[in-house]
Order: sequence, then C-alpha cells, then structure tokens
Amino acid sequence: MRTGAHIIVGRLTAAAVIVAALGVQAWADLTYGTFTWGQLPGYFTPLAAICAVVALVAAAATGGNEPRWVALLRVNSATYGVVTGVVYWSLLAGVATPVFPWANLVLHGGSGAILVVDWLLVGRRRVLPVRTWWTVLAIPAIWLAYLMARAFVDGWVPYPFLDPAQGLGVVATSVLAIAVVGLGVAAVLHVACLLRTEHPSAGVTDSTPTGRV
Repeated sequence: MRTGAHIIVGRLTAAAVIVAALGVQAWADLTYGTFTWGQLPGYFTPLAAICAVVALVAAAATGGNEPRWVALLRVNSATYGVVTGVVYWSLLAGVATPVFPWANLVLHGGSGAILVVDWLLVGRRRVLPVRTWWTVLAIPAIWLAYLMARAFVDGWVPYPFLDPAQGLGVVATSVLAIAVVGLGVAAVLHVACLLRTEHPSAGVTDSTPTGRV
C-alpha cells in the first residue's frame, strides 16, 4: 500500500520546521549565549532533533513499504523527543530565557509531539519484536561515551550529573536512570501502537507476529 501524499507532505514539512528551529536555536546560542561550536555536540537536544528529522524523512521516503529499521527509528526518535521535552520543562524551563521561543518550543517538546502523533496514527497495528526495543539505547550510549571521553580529555560536560568529578556513583546512577526512563517511554510507545486504527494508506513490510520476542 502506498502512503497518502498528505502524510508524506506533512512529514517533510515537519522535518523542515525542525531543521529551521535547530538552525535558529544554534545561531542564537552561539550569538547570545556562552556556547561554542565545540560544545554543541555535547547536548542531547540537537542530537534528538537530528534523529527526528532523519526519522521523518526516512518514513516519508519509504512510505507504505516501511521496513523494520524505519519503524524503530520512528519510535526511538519519538522517545528521545519525549524525554528531552520532559527533562527541559520539568528542570530547565524556569531558568531558561530563549531568544526565539518558537524554536525552543519545537526542540523541547514540539518535535517529540509530532513524532508521537505520527507513530500513533500512521502504521499497522503490530508491536515490533521485544528483542529490538533495546535499540533505543544505542544513540544515547554513543552520546554518553563521547561525553565521558571528552570529560577526561578537557574536563567539559554539559550536565553536572554526568561529570566524573562528582564521582562514579553519581554518573552510574544518572546513566542507569537515563536507560530506565528511555526504555520505559519506548516500551509505552511500542505497545501504544495497538491503539491505532488500521490506516488505509500506510503499512509496514515487517511480517513478524505481534509481540513475538
């Protein structure tokens, strides 16, 4: 089955908005903030936004012939967006003064909401194999490895709770919390796909039976 043109246009438009927000936010941070180009890769928000764009473009390109890796990319990117939004609005929103509120909103909640809605509304009612759920941790693991390596090289980390100077126990607890929250959100989204109604213009090619481990 072919994905409807309105879905493809919607996904590409959403991806373009996220790219615009990412560019505007980066420019504002570098111009008005204390950020440097070398520090930007250390923050998870830009990484989550890039994942969102890749997921939306890949989903638009594959359409109704969506392979499993695209479905995983969609649900994993939605997870990153949700976690990023929750952390920002619960811990950082009170002290942040965004130069461009619209861009800040897109990056800290908007992109996650778009991906969640897309995930819940478009696709077949089929839970991906549980053995694939761990993939949501792959990108955060690479990100954390980069941060730890950088911390030992120049001492810089974007978040105090990941600073090795705080002690290995603090870092280990933080990493474990990130993993648990990420897996929890991903699991909810995986199971939530059962709430979909069959969409007549979108599907996936994965033939794995529902819930098989």
